[in-house]
Amino acid sequence: MSSVRAVIRRHWRLIVFILGLVFVCWLLWVLRNVFLAFVVGFILAYLLLPVIRWAEKRLPATSKKPKLKQLIRISIILVIYLLSLAVIGLIIFYTITLVGKALGNLTQDVSQVIPNGLDKIKQWLKSIPLLSTPSMQANIDVYAAKAQTALPGVLQGFLTSGVKIFQSSGSMILGFISLPVFIFFLLKDWDSLRDKFYAGLPLWTRTHTRGIFAILQNVVVRYIRVQLIRALIVGICFFLVLFFMKIEFALPLAVFAAVMELVPTIGPWLGAGLAALVTLATAPEKVIWVVIGFFAIQMIEGNLVMPKIQGSQMEIHPAFVLVLIVLGAYFAGILGFIIILPLTMAVIKIYKYLRDSTRDGSIS
Repeated sequence: MSSVRAVIRRHWRLIVFILGLVFVCWLLWVLRNVFLAFVVGFILAYLLLPVIRWAEKRLPATSKKPKLKQLIRISIILVIYLLSLAVIGLIIFYTITLVGKALGNLTQDVSQVIPNGLDKIKQWLKSIPLLSTPSMQANIDVYAAKAQTALPGVLQGFLTSGVKIFQSSGSMILGFISLPVFIFFLLKDWDSLRDKFYAGLPLWTRTHTRGIFAILQNVVVRYIRVQLIRALIVGICFFLVLFFMKIEFALPLAVFAAVMELVPTIGPWLGAGLAALVTLATAPEKVIWVVIGFFAIQMIEGNLVMPKIQGSQMEIHPAFVLVLIVLGAYFAGILGFIIILPLTMAVIKIYKYLRDSTRDGSIS
């Protein structure tokens, strides 16, 4: 008992610091539906900040005129906002144009699209030697008829579940709607907010808080790098599949699929869905191959390529990457699947930092 008290007396600052970190993490997790949008906004602001500072350095010196410096920063933020809106607007416009053209072609023979598509799949299955026996051929006919009857209900159920998810995520959606305003104020007053934050901390925690933020910065940068590499790989592979199949709009569809890869969970399906829709409208006999190509890309990328890249960037062995992803999805669903790798890397690095700080006496 006395040894425990001695340890507490000697390392009480470290214990308080760790408990504070645990409390903050617990609070973020409990209120994750509310805080998720603002955490994303904080990360985006942090990534945009170097761009703003780079632009400020190339403008006339304003260090002696704080009001002018603030005005210039606001102007730079607004220019970045306008450019971002322009890029997003072009992507949305081009996507709507593609969807509109595809839907326009589909409406001409909409009653035949699903039956023809299923008939192509049925013929392809029957052409496989392994499925050429009479009993297998009969089963294929039965399942094709059932699929044709059930498909409209499946589509309706998918849309209904999407609406329910949208309705149950009201607080999160509201947070993302307010994100542009939140990021604007963060960027505008970043330096003063940072100084006030550190000034409010006890003196002995300031250095280590900066160290923790440096670790989190490293983790976030590495994680974003992984996601960009992932989007690039999927975009290139998807373009090659569409190009060799001679599908119209192969390049914009591949670019859209790459951008959607950055959207968790639903993004890849949106990218593949648009490609399938355009293929149905322009070359319906090839839609099954587009779908197979998409699943092949996702399987290879998700199970072979990405564990290696994530392991090297996040400094975690590829075998443990697969284990962590499964555990994250099991315990926390989609959110756990997304954050498990950066969270694990952050915990490991923070532990090493606190261990080293305790050894050299900077935390006692």
